[in-house]
Amino acid sequence: MSKTNVEKVNDAMNFGSPLNQIVVLSAIEKYCEQIAALDDQPETWEKGCGALVSWEAWKASAADVKRKLFSE
Repeated sequence: MSKTNVEKVNDAMNFGSPLNQIVVLSAIEKYCEQIAALDDQPETWEKGCGALVSWEAWKASAADVKRKLFSE
């Protein structure tokens, strides 16, 4: 049985070095910042996630994640 996304992230954060937690959270933060910095959807969007999710919804979700994790 495959793991859920939550289980995968938890495994990555709890495996090996305690620094793994910083690496995972830093990666999430940097990705959210990259998405926020884009005014227009990437040219390749329709071939990837865009087939399932609109750019506007993806960008809003990235902003929600960043706000939830890093606004304290």
